[in-house]
Formats: sequence, structure tokens, C-alpha cells
Amino acid sequence: MLRKRERFERSDVPRDTPYRNVIGGVVCVLVLAAVVAVVLFVWNRVKLESNLGDKDISDALSAQAAQATPEAAGYVASGDEFESVVLFTADGLDAVGPSLASARILTINRTQGTAALVTVPVDAKVDSETPATLAEAYASQGYAACVGHLSSATGVTFDHVVVATEDVLDEAAAIAGSGITDVVSQASELLSKIRTDMDAAELMSLAEALSAVGANLVSSEAVLVPEAVTDEAGNPVETGAQLIERSQLCVALGLLVSAA
Repeated sequence: MLRKRERFERSDVPRDTPYRNVIGGVVCVLVLAAVVAVVLFVWNRVKLESNLGDKDISDALSAQAAQATPEAAGYVASGDEFESVVLFTADGLDAVGPSLASARILTINRTQGTAALVTVPVDAKVDSETPATLAEAYASQGYAACVGHLSSATGVTFDHVVVATEDVLDEAAAIAGSGITDVVSQASELLSKIRTDMDAAELMSLAEALSAVGANLVSSEAVLVPEAVTDEAGNPVETGAQLIERSQLCVALGLLVSAA
């Protein structure tokens, strides 16, 4: 006698359930969220890395005219090895337009392990072709143009420039000890506030130097003197502009030392 064949459900065949579409939708949402997170992470990392190695600043540094250390009675040029950095603080990181809040020159004496930080008043005249002050030149010509202007006005040849939206020296020193490959991840907050010609290795070198200097950082303010021109009668006449006193600045930066 023929037996009726029994039917069995296969366990490897998906069953239709009322939640199948819901589960599929949730999976799609999670996958999409993961993709968006990855894209945002990569985009943010690229954006932060783009704040390093600024080409406009690099070009401006390369275009600096060679500066001879100013002369001053009783002083001679130091024979130590220095690294000179311009620190611009503005209300934005755009190349042209932001208002300049402060300008400082940092010199790190690699030989002595010391550093000097001199604030340059933003109302000092720096553009020899126009009566523009540093603040005016910064807003109208941009930070790259001000590299050459400030170099000529101070007699200092700069190695690096940092443009920031606030004082970041302490933050920069704090990243000392991080690996070069970890700079972007470890210092993302710092990088979001700056633009610089330096790459990750150079920024790390500066951080290490600042950390090592510690309390051996001397701060001061540049001295300004009235600009004077000669009139038709040969008499000096003040123009109303203020110039940076280059010799005193270089003494404060350690670039000039006592001849005694």
C-alpha cells in the first residue's frame, strides 16, 4: 500500500514574516548611517589635514627678501641657531578679509633651549608702498602678503607662519609626544583653529621645542617709533605713522646679543 508522503518545511528557506520589511528597513538605515559616518570622518580628516602645508604661506615664505640683522651699538648678531615663527591671530582663517587681532613673533633658540615671544602692535606701518598698517594690510591683502611686509618691517626672516583664531601656543605645546601619524586624530581641535605652512612633522617639531622651553619663554612688546620724512627744506617731518624699531625688536628676540 502506498503511503502518503509527508511534507516537511525546509529550515534553510526564509519564511515570510510580518516584520521582514521592517527588519530590512532597519538594516538599510544602519548601513546608510555607517556609510555617512565614514564619509564624514574622512571628509573631516581631509579638511583638518588641508590646514597644514598651506601653499600660499609657503610661497610667501620662499619669496621673502634676504634680511640682514639690524645693527645696534654694543650688539652683534647671535651665532646661535634660531627658528622664527609668525603667529597671526584673526577672527577667521580665510586668506583675505578677516580682522587681525594680534601679531606675534616667536623665536626658538635651538642652541640655548630658550625662546622669545614679541607682540607687534597691529597699528604699526608695514607696507612701504602705502601707508597701510599691519591690520589694514592683513584685511585687504591677506595673511600671505603680510609675511613679506612684516619681514621687511622687522628685519627678521621667518621660517614658519601660523594663522589661528585664538592663542594656540599652549595647545601646540600640549601635543608634544604624540606620534607624527597621530597629529590629526590627537590634535583635531588645534588643527581646526589654524592654517600653517608646516606639515605634521614640522608642527610636531615646533610642539616639542615649545614643550622643552617651558618657563624659558620671555614675552615682550615691540617698540614703535614715529615715521619721519625729509621736507623740501631738509627738515625731518613726522608722517603720523608708527614704525617698528627693528634693532630693539631683534634684541628682544635674541637675534642681537651684547658685544661685551
